[in-house]
Amino acid sequence: MLTIWSTVPNLFFYQLAFLITGLIIMYYFSKLDLRLVLSLSTPLYIISVLLLLITLLFGENVRGSTRWLNLGLFSPQTSEIIKPLLILFYANFLSKKNLKPKNLLFFGLLSLIPFILVVKQPDLGSALALFVIPLVLYIASYFKLKNLLVLFLLLAVLTPLGLKLAKPYQLKRVESFINPYADTASGGYNVIQSTIAVGSGRFMGKGVSLGTQSHLNFLPERHTDFIFASFVEEFGLLGSLLVLASFFLLLHVMLDTASKLKDRGLYLTQIAIFTLFVFQSFINIGMNLGLAPVTGITLPLFSYGGSSLISSLAILGLQLNLTDST
Repeated sequence: MLTIWSTVPNLFFYQLAFLITGLIIMYYFSKLDLRLVLSLSTPLYIISVLLLLITLLFGENVRGSTRWLNLGLFSPQTSEIIKPLLILFYANFLSKKNLKPKNLLFFGLLSLIPFILVVKQPDLGSALALFVIPLVLYIASYFKLKNLLVLFLLLAVLTPLGLKLAKPYQLKRVESFINPYADTASGGYNVIQSTIAVGSGRFMGKGVSLGTQSHLNFLPERHTDFIFASFVEEFGLLGSLLVLASFFLLLHVMLDTASKLKDRGLYLTQIAIFTLFVFQSFINIGMNLGLAPVTGITLPLFSYGGSSLISSLAILGLQLNLTDST
């Protein structure tokens, strides 16, 4: 919140309103009967797919992407809102014992539908998250050599499909990650400015509202995709280590909770939450440091955006629920 106030003060109170809303939802999710919710998770999947379809058909187009539904006061980004819903559905589906190969194939097809719909928006970052979650849950549930071979075969088939579905600017981001200095004016600009911001922060940082890269508009998306770079520029290596320590502490709590859960559905829900936070955190911080391609993935609980913050807090509510279950 401090970085948002520093970089985009005009958006601070919007984010504060989203934070309060998210905390209320987090509390509600922490009190749910998760076993009951898991058993009724099929409607959550249907709602998720319908939301994505409605977004594609009637959504608000912003800079070439149709990711938001204009509801007047609030335009939710549906690819963020559906994450906690799909986590519950995927965990419940794979929690059933003795699933046959045809059931697992059906699961794969079901998980591809939201993935493809989000790719079409296009929102590559969220699409990758929605691909990784069911993939990790499948491995956690049915880790056998033959299943691993099927997985590699599936990846071999889907990789060309992914390249075909990818937009030209998305392919350019991958090229810019490999060599950002090949196109410093456009493709590699974001990564170069981000790494300059991080490096200029040094150990103690420049201080609140004193970051030059972010405040002089050299750093693009300074309050969303590249908020970590904005933070490090102002709070330095010391501040970044505190943020990383907080994330690692949260991930440790998740793994510790997973090791204590006996119910298979709850265990897989915990693994899904852990996977999502690891994936989004490492990819976002990685792209801020020039160690990962720019994908538009937000940093959970950190980046500006009502949908991202509310979704992350809802998932944290599930986390509190799971921790209380141990």
